[in-house]
Amino acid sequence: MRLHNNAANDSAEYAIVVRSDYKGRGLGWQLMQMMIAYGRKRGLRSIEGKVLHENKAMLDMCRQFGFEIAIDPKNASICDVRLAL
Repeated sequence: MRLHNNAANDSAEYAIVVRSDYKGRGLGWQLMQMMIAYGRKRGLRSIEGKVLHENKAMLDMCRQFGFEIAIDPKNASICDVRLAL
């Protein structure tokens, strides 16, 4: 899990990677909850990321957490995700 603040320190880009043999156990869900709670505690206004269009599990999880999802205008195989905190 990674959360990298922008220069203005008001938003951050996230990354979550779960090893293949640990997928489907809820680990990604727990990491996302921790990351969102940490972002709120740090006073961030939003968390953003880029997700491959084929990564249906991550996109579904983002929807459940309330992220806005849009196709990247420069690359249709990537979705931009954003959660306002």
